[in-house]
Amino acid sequence: MKNSLFISVPVLVLFFLSSCTTSTHKNAGDIPTDSIFIAKGQMIFSQNCSACHNFRQDGIGPQLGGLTAEVSPEWIKSFIKDPKAMIDAADERALGLYENFTTIMPPFNSYSDDDINGIIAFIHTKKAPDPRKSKKDPKALKNPIPEPIPMSDLVVNIELLTQIPPSSNENPLTRIAKMEVQPKSKELFVMDLRGKLYRLKGNQPEVYFDMASVRPNFINMPGLATGFGSFAFQPEFAKNGILYTTHTESPGSGKADFEYPDSIKVTLQWVLSEWKTKQPGAFPFSGEGRELFRVNMVTGIHGMQEITFNPLAKPGDADYGLLYVGLGDGGSAENGYPFICHSTEKIWGTIIRIDPQGRDSRNGHYGIPKNNPFSRDTNPNTLKEIYAYG
Repeated sequence: MKNSLFISVPVLVLFFLSSCTTSTHKNAGDIPTDSIFIAKGQMIFSQNCSACHNFRQDGIGPQLGGLTAEVSPEWIKSFIKDPKAMIDAADERALGLYENFTTIMPPFNSYSDDDINGIIAFIHTKKAPDPRKSKKDPKALKNPIPEPIPMSDLVVNIELLTQIPPSSNENPLTRIAKMEVQPKSKELFVMDLRGKLYRLKGNQPEVYFDMASVRPNFINMPGLATGFGSFAFQPEFAKNGILYTTHTESPGSGKADFEYPDSIKVTLQWVLSEWKTKQPGAFPFSGEGRELFRVNMVTGIHGMQEITFNPLAKPGDADYGLLYVGLGDGGSAENGYPFICHSTEKIWGTIIRIDPQGRDSRNGHYGIPKNNPFSRDTNPNTLKEIYAYG
């Protein structure tokens, strides 16, 4: 079975509701306490749940500390296997979660009982956070868009363009994240986060570039913002054969150019690379690559998920050939480290603009455009790559 390009892939969210109570649920004795179960559960949680959940505060999904003091292992198991079924059955807790988070996670019925028992055993080791230690910014907006957005009368007709081969036997079958046109040839290219870039030839996908084959430390787990993040053809690709990509690697795969205090966990690294082929029109792509920079990330969410050139810039324009790179906070704010982002001295939570052919950056691998907003900032710690932040 193939996955259509325009089918929306559901967000992987494990919706549990935890409480601040310290009491123990009457069925807590059914939860395994064996260290092997706990370790296995921690691994599965890290790969599939940690992008949306932590044990400090609500994020994409609710925080899970103290969960097993509130609900039975059987309830958790049923919810993991088929959350929609529980919502359809009008389960009170499931309905409450759907109302609060407005998204239904896909069923994890492929997990064995041992897998789920391991997840539950790991969660059971985490206590509910102390509400007295919860800090809220008094200036934070409770609702940034107080007025409801009116429904438009615009209608968009969607037609099937192509189907991309599955990159997994489990849902989602593919992880399609971007479609882009090559500047000169006008050919369409489609990227799967699991590592392959396809060229559409007569609307049929052909593997043009395989990240895993050229970067042995490449990873596409735990999902969401991990894998082959983005690609961008240099505007003069037809002449110079230069292609840019972003991808994730295991922590410690290389020396990070942007890092935070070593007391904070590094879940993965995002890498921006430049590739050059001597034959721009050849298929598949074959060329040499060099690393422009590498960034440590606290979690697997909010990564370096987009790179692009200004499609409206023309040769001779100040913006022509400058690469825009979007960097999320890496989940740092959500996991209790807001000081990592929201600063002109930090790369997390910014859009940067660089000259890939220059060499005046701190690591000497790329250039800083002279017309960047902070290029003349006198603070020596300011990252002059930053184009916008917040």
